[in-house]
Amino acid sequence: MRSKYRPRGAPLPPPRRSNPWTQVLVGLVLVVVGAALALSVERLVTSTPDQATKATAAPSAPPGLAASPLASPEASAAASGAAVASTAPAASPSPAAPVLEAAMPRAVNGTALTTESALNASSLGSGPNSRALSAAVTSLGKKPGDLEVADAFDPSGALALSILGFRLPGIDPAKLRPVVLDAWLSVKSSGVTSTSVSLSGTPSTKVSYGDGGPDQYVFVVRDSVFVIVTADQALATSAVAAMAAVSPSPSGG
Repeated sequence: MRSKYRPRGAPLPPPRRSNPWTQVLVGLVLVVVGAALALSVERLVTSTPDQATKATAAPSAPPGLAASPLASPEASAAASGAAVASTAPAASPSPAAPVLEAAMPRAVNGTALTTESALNASSLGSGPNSRALSAAVTSLGKKPGDLEVADAFDPSGALALSILGFRLPGIDPAKLRPVVLDAWLSVKSSGVTSTSVSLSGTPSTKVSYGDGGPDQYVFVVRDSVFVIVTADQALATSAVAAMAAVSPSPSGG
């Protein structure tokens, strides 16, 4: 028969108490290991080819501007060509009346002149004289747009002289001269006087209006009719001499 009392087993050992310094040491080790792993990952990322390329790439262009095409020699050459084309001076427009402009003097008494030209008497304005000149051109069997007009002057205004030229291709200047005198200069109007003078050996007509303003000297050079506007006849003589020294245009048109 068994006893109602069971024998007690051996007592359990008391629980161990962890050393606080051990916990501190373990924590420090974990921190060091974590930092080392983070540094290794960072080095691995920055050493990838894409990141290395980005590190050595040129800085990005400002907003709104395209980056410089340095990677392609062809693109660089195209960009250089475009830059040269953009800075090249624009071609000067051809004169409307090259033959007439070529007959103008380049300078008078050492003062350089600027020359310009146009077609049609309407380029001189819309007054009665311009309209009368257009009508006279029509009476010669030409269109108003066939008339060539040129002007030579000192843009600074220091030289008190200007030269106006008229040319009508296919029409003898002997027929154009009275048209200029009658329609443009109104020589037949009351109070207007005209006299014959010689300017540097060139037969000319001096037109005066009696108002104290400059006179008009009309003469023919080759196939064109010219009008010198000045109050100084000696200056007009110098201008005609300068025109005589100008080489004739190679093409009469």
